[in-house]
Amino acid sequence: MEKFETTVIGAGVVGLAAAAELAARGREVLVLERHESFGRETSSRNSEVVHAGIYYPAGSLKARLCLEGRRELYRLAAEHSIPCRKIGKIIIALKKADLPVLEKLKSKGEANGVEGLRLLTAGEVRDLEPWVRAEGGLLSPETGIIDSHRLMAFYERRVNSSGTTAYNCELIALEPGAGGWRLRVRDADGEEMEIASRAVVNAAGLSSEKVAALAGMDTAAAGYTIYPCKGEYFRLSGPSARLTSRLVYPPPTGISLGLHTVVDLGGGLKIGPNAFYVDEIDHRVDESHLEEFHEGARGYLPDLRKEDLAPDMAGIRPKLYRKGSPERDFEIRHEADKGFPGLVNLIGIESPGLTAAPALGRMAADLAEQALSG
Repeated sequence: MEKFETTVIGAGVVGLAAAAELAARGREVLVLERHESFGRETSSRNSEVVHAGIYYPAGSLKARLCLEGRRELYRLAAEHSIPCRKIGKIIIALKKADLPVLEKLKSKGEANGVEGLRLLTAGEVRDLEPWVRAEGGLLSPETGIIDSHRLMAFYERRVNSSGTTAYNCELIALEPGAGGWRLRVRDADGEEMEIASRAVVNAAGLSSEKVAALAGMDTAAAGYTIYPCKGEYFRLSGPSARLTSRLVYPPPTGISLGLHTVVDLGGGLKIGPNAFYVDEIDHRVDESHLEEFHEGARGYLPDLRKEDLAPDMAGIRPKLYRKGSPERDFEIRHEADKGFPGLVNLIGIESPGLTAAPALGRMAADLAEQALSG
């Protein structure tokens, strides 16, 4: 039986960030991932936006870790040649009644410590983005985009410098053992093995509730029920591919930030995501939603041509709340007080999880260190 100080379940961007932090501290760390490589679910199926930290309640983990993570992402990108551009974002008012919403967002962002926010008149929006129709806007110059694949590859190299990443390895059992936890893992050939680990970091994203349940937790009682929420993207071509040079967002909805333009590092443009809850993990894009995307985006891009839209990709977020319920913060806890010493859970890591990844990884590593020293 192999033994490790800490085992991280999940090689998404947050799991890799936590493992890289632990490896840098000299800890023996193993990363288990059921897919054949890193970031095959939520971490690679998103807008790749580096969020400024505007939307989240003051004092929340989402607000604090987004701000910390954003600053560190820009530093890491500059120091390690990770493709990244601070292109800026405009949240627009579709109608005059939306203008107070932008004022509230500006106040919320400033309370969170977001730098450089500025309200724009309709004319100023038009000067910056001539093809966008709006009654006003909120400019966020600190918002950007990053190559999430290259970021995860960077973290993977850091892990492998002293730790181990094991792909095609699915966790099938997790039980308390002498001085920690016993894990049973099945590899791609169907063979099973056992691993002993003093601490376990559950960074399994969409499967994080299942991992917590394997450990013996009553996830419903703990408030850890995951509600998968799907978002699709449509790519723009032809004249429509040049309609915006920045990220342009409508006012946020109850469960998403709305159908916005997504500028990628290659200069391409997408629209998305929509948001709807699903019962199964299926990453196909429903082509019948093209009309919904066209009509939704034409509210601020009147020159958008339907024939320029084509299905691109879809992602699924591990939300902790359903539509109509209050928004939930990240759940990041060492579960010793619930009778599970050595288990660190990261549950409901949705947006801004990519932006917050460096700070989330550091917080998870701190909790794992507490477990190891406890």
